Amino acid sequence: MDDCPPIAFIGAGRVAGMLARAFADLGYPVPAVASRSPESAQRVASLVPDCRAVSPQDAADAAEVVFITTSDGAVADVAASVAWRAGQGVVHCSGALTCEPLAPARAAGANVGSWHPFQTFGGETTLAGVTFGIEAEGDLLAFLESLASEVGGYPLRVPAQARALYHAASVFSCGYLTTLLGEARTLWTRAGLPPEQAFQAITRIASSTLANIERFGAETALTGPTSRGDSGTVRLHLDSVKSVAPELLPLYREICLRSVELARQAGRPVAGMDLRPLFDEYDEGGAGS
Repeated sequence: MDDCPPIAFIGAGRVAGMLARAFADLGYPVPAVASRSPESAQRVASLVPDCRAVSPQDAADAAEVVFITTSDGAVADVAASVAWRAGQGVVHCSGALTCEPLAPARAAGANVGSWHPFQTFGGETTLAGVTFGIEAEGDLLAFLESLASEVGGYPLRVPAQARALYHAASVFSCGYLTTLLGEARTLWTRAGLPPEQAFQAITRIASSTLANIERFGAETALTGPTSRGDSGTVRLHLDSVKSVAPELLPLYREICLRSVELARQAGRPVAGMDLRPLFDEYDEGGAGS
């Protein structure tokens, strides 16, 4: 493989736009991008010099390495619809999928792999500091690991059998975190507090927590009543949640129990703390029912 091979994209969403610009900035030729939406392909093509919006086959023909940046469900269809070349690199950017959907490309003699940014692309962002989950072999593996380092990230080999759990971890860190903060807003507003101030307060404390986790680790950064064995405050929470948001009781219960385990791992003084009897009162309709 060349030191600076031409890279094309099939799929023209946010990921393609971010990667195309990053690769072009590093000096990689990005000659072509394809998409079911001509407008999307043209938008990504306009982000880098000398790039054209073309068909998937033309994109594959124009590059030594092709990144498939479609939705997960379309990866196999793209792989089956293009006539690949022997020795060509064909890479998808899915976190959950193994290389199996790229079997038609492998059968044609192409080298296949996956290169997944462990990052959210909901808005403008950077690739610096991002971990890239990689599955590939031989020269393509070496190239993808080098590419991750070149964009300022960290390469991580993720074997096929680990990819589903690896991707679940990414969803816990991003999508489900968003859901959790959304439920924090639910409690805030049902307490009668100003809705317009909810996310200002919630995202500020969440950002501080993430900074502490990054600096000290999850066990040390853990705060809250379960981190100090304060079952009285947990009971106050349960009474209030049951009153205004009973649908959140199971979620609160599970997070509390997981937090106690994390506190134990950190050596906090909660060794004898057992919240299950307290939770059982609420599960059985007691405590103010």
